[in-house]
Amino acid sequence: MSVFIRNPQVERAARELAQLRGQSLTEAVGDAVEAALALERAKAKPARTVESMWAATDEFRRKVGLDKRQRKTTRADFDELWHIPELDFLDREP
Repeated sequence: MSVFIRNPQVERAARELAQLRGQSLTEAVGDAVEAALALERAKAKPARTVESMWAATDEFRRKVGLDKRQRKTTRADFDELWHIPELDFLDREP
């Protein structure tokens, strides 16, 4: 497979790079592309982990002042939030 460079300035720069390095045009272009790829990969964001998401959440809570609020939710409050009246029949004795 070949690459055709239509831009004369780019072709001239690639040929100059190859000559200065004592490489073939293919080697010079390949090395330049690999170097550019390495830089881009280094800048790429790492995959998000659960720990990074928790850290982001904690940072957000701290910035907006939610970290100073006390949660006074009881188990009964939580159970009430999840109460589904349509399922009350499950709690009845037969």
